[in-house]
Amino acid sequence: MTPFSYSNQQHAENCDCSVCWSKAEMAKPDPCPSIPCDQCRHASARPVRTLKMRLVAGAWTPLLSQWEITPAFTCEKHTPSDRPPKYWSVVENIGKPVPFVPLHEPFQLVG
Repeated sequence: MTPFSYSNQQHAENCDCSVCWSKAEMAKPDPCPSIPCDQCRHASARPVRTLKMRLVAGAWTPLLSQWEITPAFTCEKHTPSDRPPKYWSVVENIGKPVPFVPLHEPFQLVG
């Protein structure tokens, strides 16, 4: 059986393979994370007045327009903090610290 013919087989209605699971997860509606609440909003721009138009391929096309810009706004709750994210709290707790004792005696490498 070739990989192409295997991948095009019909799956059972209650199939729980990774392909069917992925298709079901991708079909779920995902709320857009970029607008977290009613107070936050995207930046937007819309044309207010067309200043210059030209006939392009049989259709009038605006070449120069005035635009109205609405700046983005993020509420205080969703504003990222000024501090960088905390990557770890404790790497490894190995007990009491051992003091460093320098070696003052000269030695020779054996070998």
